[in-house]
Amino acid sequence: MSREVYERLARHLEALTLGCPPSPELVPLLEATFSPEEARVALAIPNHLLPLEVAGLEEIASRCDLPRGEVARRLEDMAARGVIFSASGGDGRPGYALLQVGYGMPQTYFWGGQSDARAREMARRVLRYFRPEITRRVYAGRPTKTFRYSPASLSVEPPRQGVYPYELIEPVVRAAGRIAVCHCPCRSSARILGRTDCTHSLEVCLKYDEMAEFVISRGLGREIEAAEALDILRKCEEEGLVHMVDNAGGEIKHTCNCCGHYCWNVGLIRRRKVPRDQLMASYFIRHTDTDQCIACGACQEICPVEAVTVEDTAEVDTDWCIGCGVCVGVCPVECISITRRVDDTPPATTRELWRRLRRGE
Repeated sequence: MSREVYERLARHLEALTLGCPPSPELVPLLEATFSPEEARVALAIPNHLLPLEVAGLEEIASRCDLPRGEVARRLEDMAARGVIFSASGGDGRPGYALLQVGYGMPQTYFWGGQSDARAREMARRVLRYFRPEITRRVYAGRPTKTFRYSPASLSVEPPRQGVYPYELIEPVVRAAGRIAVCHCPCRSSARILGRTDCTHSLEVCLKYDEMAEFVISRGLGREIEAAEALDILRKCEEEGLVHMVDNAGGEIKHTCNCCGHYCWNVGLIRRRKVPRDQLMASYFIRHTDTDQCIACGACQEICPVEAVTVEDTAEVDTDWCIGCGVCVGVCPVECISITRRVDDTPPATTRELWRRLRRGE
């Protein structure tokens, strides 16, 4: 009976807008996350909700065979541990939702900077489940991509042919009602497992508005002001980290700052595991003025996806360049610019993004 409830929960999670594809490694991950009783309650949480939408206690309890009081207690216990999403519903009462991939699953295990035995266990289990094939199944089959890269714009002033205001990170940060910073789950989990070859900063994962409220309330992040958020983003650009944001115009809920070592997206592209355009929305490409290039190699060294080679001049592999712009700031002769590679624009809002993803558009 115990195993069966986790198998049912795995199927339930698969049907989310950003669901967990089935795998033999998913059930052990769920067993390590939820008690059997918690799994029964999680099965009662609707799986048709968009990311960050919540259902109230009464709706969840009506779908569960456990007493209402026990359902309420289990929900709050899971929310307190950050293994389900929680927020106020439209009526102002507590609401709950299942974590969706990229919106807390599997990030909540690591956002708080956990490094104890429990975190190490979960890091091993997450690594076994989230293989490149699982990531490909989550993201590669969708015409609308869940996330996009936002070009570096705080530490450098590159020419910006065709860059729209919503594609710059500073206005988004300043418009956010509330901001929090968490630890990068990819680098944190790698470091927990003893991998020390990546020395990039850890506390750089930014959350806005509803996501900020969630991580602050559950002790998974700390609240910061816009000035500190912009300082973090500027330093990330200087380190060669890539801004990854929701693939929406204007309002976004995340800014991850990704490296090519262990991050689930930039790392996979760097290792050529999943083609760039299957995995992410990338609206820009690098352009090099070869007449000015002195072949110093600085851009090759900082490129997070190893898309640059240097001989007589810098050459860019345009099939893999993600247009992140971190190379611009290190060019001593300012011969690099970031230009638009596609005319597409993202959905206007995150809600429209999620609706498209739900419809499979």
